[in-house]
Amino acid sequence: MKREDLNEEWFASGEWKWLDQEEATKNGGMKSLKPQAIYFFSLDGSHSFCRRFNKEVDFKQSVEALGLCKKCGMRFWTYRAAQICVFIPTRAYSTLESSEEARKIAAFPDTLDAEKGVADFESKKWE
Repeated sequence: MKREDLNEEWFASGEWKWLDQEEATKNGGMKSLKPQAIYFFSLDGSHSFCRRFNKEVDFKQSVEALGLCKKCGMRFWTYRAAQICVFIPTRAYSTLESSEEARKIAAFPDTLDAEKGVADFESKKWE
């Protein structure tokens, strides 16, 4: 596991949108220094970008089956085949290199920071 900046190439190629476009734009979008809620979804029902892998993965196999969202702290809400994650686009986060590594960890070193970002976001609009 290592800390990595957002892989903007993988991120841009994935299926996503800002949960609140107006707020995201006001806060700088991809250059935001504040937590942003991002709605990730999959047209094929399984592949989605994951900030912890920093690339598109088979969500059911590489994330859901491993209970990764509970270890992560960025997960905010689930809706059908989509997930809403909250993170600061400009911040480096602990990133996985493999599903094997994901199985072995109990939590990410920055889980508390990620949870704080979710709480900060929720306190603004979603209480």
